[in-house]
Amino acid sequence: MDRFKNIAVVSEIEDPTLCYQPLTRSDLNMYVQGLFGGNTDWLGFLQELMQKLPTCKFAIDSNQKSKVHVYLPSDLYAMGWVGFGDFRIAGDGTPTITVCSHNIANDKYASYQDQHNMLMSVKPKRALKNALGYLRPCTPFQIANKLSRDVAMRVERSKKDSVSKVDSASRAVVQHKQFQAELRALVNSNYTFLDKEFGDLVSAFISEVDEHEMNSERVDMYYVRAYTLNGYEHFDLQSCDKMHCRWDYKVRNEPAERHTTDTLPQHISGKLAVLMMCEVGEYVDGVGCRLGDGVFYVNK
Repeated sequence: MDRFKNIAVVSEIEDPTLCYQPLTRSDLNMYVQGLFGGNTDWLGFLQELMQKLPTCKFAIDSNQKSKVHVYLPSDLYAMGWVGFGDFRIAGDGTPTITVCSHNIANDKYASYQDQHNMLMSVKPKRALKNALGYLRPCTPFQIANKLSRDVAMRVERSKKDSVSKVDSASRAVVQHKQFQAELRALVNSNYTFLDKEFGDLVSAFISEVDEHEMNSERVDMYYVRAYTLNGYEHFDLQSCDKMHCRWDYKVRNEPAERHTTDTLPQHISGKLAVLMMCEVGEYVDGVGCRLGDGVFYVNK
């Protein structure tokens, strides 16, 4: 179950080229009047929600203007969205004030259905209570839990590639026509290869074996989110164990470590510097993986 499937990414909401339109208190009357005939329940709900969440920003979804995303600019994902309409499956068209959040588990619907993460009410006060209770920032644990399987697959793929390279290098050595002659020369001489090509293959073979042995070790990582808050760089760290296996990795469900530039351990900051020069999605053995939007997985 992906609880984030209905939740927008903040960087996309704030991208002026994409389908989101900022909504402020001064725009509310025009928005509600123009699309909802001035519905007082929806207008009053939005006014109270903005008053209760003064540090949050709001954005209309241009693809579905009945939805308003609620978010903090420093977060990776929005806290969720609120909407006015009939979001039920096979509904009768009666509009409700709907709250959608990764923190909601509505068991009236199956976990794979969008409505599983929604609560709907015709009563504005009840809807406001739902919004204030469930519209909360995603925790580092929740985000790391969502993203870790993809990173574990990249680590696993890297290890499989390493095994494949070792096998290929091994076959090239063993099947080479000079194999027997060179082995005899190794025994009877000072280890000077008779065939330079074969010598190069042996060197490559040893190199691949060494790298494979290094990569065969258990891989534990940190999920790292880098973001700016109040003008300062901050870093959230969440421990992820056994990231070399996509079927057995585990994100530790414990409070995230929070650091500034001054307190971030040097071995992590050094690897972040390397990953900043990498392509998004690239996994570097012994270093980690960069996912974009300030998200990294760093080898411990």
